[in-house]
Amino acid sequence: MHTRRHAVTVFMLVLWIGGAIAAAAPTDEECMVCHGDPGAAMSTATGKVVSLYLDQAVYGKSKHAEIGCTSCHNDIDELPHPEKLAPVDCSVCHAEAEEYAQSLHGRALASGDKDIGGCMDCHGKHDIRGVDDPLSHTNKHNLPQTCGKCHSDSALVQRHMVSVVQPSQAYLKSTHANAIREGNLDAAVCSDCHGAHNILPAHMPNSPVFRLNIADTCGHCHVKETEEFKQSIHGKALLAGIPDAPTCTDCHGEHDIEGPDTKDSAVSARLVSKETCPRCHDDVRTMTKYGVETMHQASYMDSYHGMASDAGSVAVASCSSCHGTHNILPHDDPNSTVFQANLPHTCGQCHEDAGPNFAAGPVHIMPTDPGQKALGIVRVIYLWLIAVTLGGMILHNSLLLCRHMLTKFFEEWKGRRTYKRFSKGQVIGHLILSISFTVLGISGFALRYPEQWWSRMLFFGDTGLEIRANVHRIAAVVFIGITLLNLFYSLFTRYGRKEMYATVLGFKDLKDLLLNLGFALGLTRKRPKYDRYTYSEKLEYWGLWWGTWIMIITGLCMWYVDVFLTYLPKVVLDIAALIHWYEAWLAIGTILIWHMYYMIIDPESYPMNWSWITGKITEHDFKEHHPLEFERVAGQESSADEEDPERTAEEVDPITPALK
Repeated sequence: MHTRRHAVTVFMLVLWIGGAIAAAAPTDEECMVCHGDPGAAMSTATGKVVSLYLDQAVYGKSKHAEIGCTSCHNDIDELPHPEKLAPVDCSVCHAEAEEYAQSLHGRALASGDKDIGGCMDCHGKHDIRGVDDPLSHTNKHNLPQTCGKCHSDSALVQRHMVSVVQPSQAYLKSTHANAIREGNLDAAVCSDCHGAHNILPAHMPNSPVFRLNIADTCGHCHVKETEEFKQSIHGKALLAGIPDAPTCTDCHGEHDIEGPDTKDSAVSARLVSKETCPRCHDDVRTMTKYGVETMHQASYMDSYHGMASDAGSVAVASCSSCHGTHNILPHDDPNSTVFQANLPHTCGQCHEDAGPNFAAGPVHIMPTDPGQKALGIVRVIYLWLIAVTLGGMILHNSLLLCRHMLTKFFEEWKGRRTYKRFSKGQVIGHLILSISFTVLGISGFALRYPEQWWSRMLFFGDTGLEIRANVHRIAAVVFIGITLLNLFYSLFTRYGRKEMYATVLGFKDLKDLLLNLGFALGLTRKRPKYDRYTYSEKLEYWGLWWGTWIMIITGLCMWYVDVFLTYLPKVVLDIAALIHWYEAWLAIGTILIWHMYYMIIDPESYPMNWSWITGKITEHDFKEHHPLEFERVAGQESSADEEDPERTAEEVDPITPALK
């Protein structure tokens, strides 16, 4: 009380002295001759442009309107005044200026930082109003924007190494900002947490946002929650100096704090178990340091609660439902909600009939936990049972599949008339292409996913990176070689040119496609009659060429990256790498979905089309799958038989003459 009375006395004395000076100094009316005329372009005395137009209506409603211009600009004793005036010293009247001088902003101002303007940065200049005035820059409704003038300036934030970017925008989405907008002026704004004039960096122990002080800062409003937190395992660990112990902002956020009922809130029922708690409790390195078990979140997600939560349920139990929110205690503490004797009551919040059996056994089911031996035994038994049973099934069915394949091979080819479908060179080339493509796919994905179990198993764990890269490059060289050989064969041999010509897409292929889809949909009973290659084979052939050259070009860009970056910018390399990655998915997907269907899954080919191995096709399949070519070949064959009646079925090679 005495301090306040003393401050009032000093303030009145300053006003009295200021009034005495003002008697001799220019009056406000004289100041407004220049500064109050928006049309005044120049000062008559100096001939220079007037630097500041002062709106009398605005100034008249400010807190300083009654004390006069020269009370602040006390170095003006005559008109015209000097062009450059001394900075206004707010500390003459305002004791808060001393706090400001010791703050982060005040020290920056004293050091000559040009980004800091002092009191006017927050309060304004001639439009200073009381904090309760809705038009005041420091009114609770306006303070986020006032602070945001600097703290939302990305260049300024970067220049001063400010750790939080766009805090004002984040705050305006928070539950605090919503409360302010709804008229609750007790809700927190920037100054409630950071202070008003005595703002200090977060690393200083006397800062209200220093890690150890955050709970007390939040406790100004959230009293009950803060007391519970201080008694919790987290609060005690924080007080004991454990740097990794969480405080309020670690769970709730800093500026974008939202209530638990908000969908995207860090403490919502949906995210608290999926992201917020696991952020620490699934961090193996941190938890190992303090002897805390991990994998609890994984066991939760495998439970009914976790699966229901992941499916979108907000009623199902989350971490906080069982462990509490702010009053989290160790499971061996008798006051803990997860103490064994308390579990029936805790579970009873949802399960009305919860009895002693709810506490009989571990809550988090982890078969790999040595303390859960019964689960571990069942796990081992079933892993072996699954391996033996499914492995036996695979072996059994693989033997039968091989038998069916061989049966089909011998039944189709033995004693039957066959026709040459592909040359030996085509068969060998396709085989090499298939092997190199498969090795490229496996080694490429192993490079992309080195931590996957299959990758580590195939390429010797952590030591296999160089092996994977070398295998990928060797396969790439083979792939490029067979591609160039095929290109030469297709362009510079008569047979190759004929084969390439047979794959050209035409209008008939479009009609065949539409007719085939109509047959599949039951719109027609008529099926298309194909020539040497079907539309699906033609599309796959040209798709292969397209994908092959894309993969070769982009792959060489990444292989010879130093040479590439000598001539082209890195962004082109980045695009090439991305194309290589997506083209790999497209190529492998095409082989598995399109090619394998026609070779294996198609009922007419199952269990396998042997042409890619033998290079031959049976007369039945020839008539069935390529009737137009067969009709043409049959006519040529008849002519040949008339000329050479001794020719045998095994000598029939109609493809070459058919292409002439």
